[in-house]
Amino acid sequence: MKSPKSPAIEISENTEIVLVKDWFDKNKSKLRLPEQGVNFRTESQELILPFFEKEPDWDKFHHCYFPDGREVFEINLENTELYMPTSQEGQRAVDSGIIQNIMFVKDSIENRFDPLIVRYFPDDEMYSRDFNDFYYASIDEKWSGWIDLFSYDEHHLIGFRIDQGVRVSTREFSKPGAGAKTKGSEGFAYAFVCTETTYDWYQVTSAGGQTSVTKLSSTMSRDCGWQNVGGSGSGGYYGGGTSGGGGSAGYNPPMIPSPNLRIEIHKSFKDNENLMCILGKLQLTTFVKSLVIIDDKYRERNVVLQVGKTIRASANAETNDQYGSNNIVITINAARLNRGSLEMARTILHEIIHAELYVAIGDKNGTALDANFEYNFNKYVELYYKEGDAGIHHNYMAEKIVSRITDVLRQIHPYLGKQEFLNHPDVTNAFPNGLPSDFYRGMAWEGLRWTDKWRYNLPDRLKYEEYLKVAENKMYDGCK
Repeated sequence: MKSPKSPAIEISENTEIVLVKDWFDKNKSKLRLPEQGVNFRTESQELILPFFEKEPDWDKFHHCYFPDGREVFEINLENTELYMPTSQEGQRAVDSGIIQNIMFVKDSIENRFDPLIVRYFPDDEMYSRDFNDFYYASIDEKWSGWIDLFSYDEHHLIGFRIDQGVRVSTREFSKPGAGAKTKGSEGFAYAFVCTETTYDWYQVTSAGGQTSVTKLSSTMSRDCGWQNVGGSGSGGYYGGGTSGGGGSAGYNPPMIPSPNLRIEIHKSFKDNENLMCILGKLQLTTFVKSLVIIDDKYRERNVVLQVGKTIRASANAETNDQYGSNNIVITINAARLNRGSLEMARTILHEIIHAELYVAIGDKNGTALDANFEYNFNKYVELYYKEGDAGIHHNYMAEKIVSRITDVLRQIHPYLGKQEFLNHPDVTNAFPNGLPSDFYRGMAWEGLRWTDKWRYNLPDRLKYEEYLKVAENKMYDGCK
């Protein structure tokens, strides 16, 4: 997902980039492992490149956020040293648009900024970019190549293969022969396949108009990703992230069912430009992607998303399964469209989760909401059956889904008028030091405030109520 472009501001005592610089200057000597640690680690099978002192260009930076909400400052490195891999398949030109940056990831609790080195290796000149227009959170369909992340002291962490803006595989490096052999899952239409490639790593140094290239070492890259391999899978599986581990098990990300919801967008919704924009932002998040496919083929859809009159006039929206789990209707209340875009996004997401629960119950195909859904959900059926579907669903969501909603709201707010919201005098007065770290968790509870967890088992409830009061009628109503 894209993040706002870096601000063109001048470094001063009032800007946060100065805080990052001060922290780095005070702590950079502590970021490198002691010599004995380096010696110890070089005996492992991992790729560890020679260390060089990092020289950030503090005038060239981007300010953005990771999908989980962590604040990031990405700064170009002035260093003349550069490391790059070339495979046996062909040599990479030295001047090929490689970008080398240092990212400082702000810890929301402790007063520190965790550094990462990020190197971008575009496939060819077509994908070369200037620092001003390119950074980790800006990757889109116009870029293809490899991204590799390193620790501050050049320990390779992970690499990502990007194909036209989409992450298609990951890679990790080891000494030749150390990795597991090529393997793939069997019996599914989509399999998780790993291949091995030998890379030679080079150090490129530029000085006085001259460039020198020194070979460092040879490594084996184990590249793993999901591939369409045919097979007998009824819908395929997909996933992401690493489960850690290693050894013979190798890279084994969690597998989740394909999206259950195939949504048809009704004309009443489609004609509302702001709602379509908000839905588009929701679809950029990993969580919503795991739930929803927007389907224009009427016969294949199981959900219709529309704008209209709700049964309860005061409701923001309603989800109705009276015609079964393959004929669910989500209705956004036409009389409640004047709310802020982030509030509308929360409403749409809330109703999509209702629809997902109906489909998961009716079709029993599993759900990305819960790896052990049937067992866990039945507990709420037993406790709240007298309250009907609303009581069952909402209490389940209060216990299981609030963190997911929180993450989505945090990710998309920058595109739904976050800066306008922060500039509102009432917001500035309420939050003089910026939004609290749990602000979006408070927002996520709207619609769940009569559940048992909210009423009896949520110590932060009063604080969240204050957050919701501040947000009411002050959220920006435009989607960018």
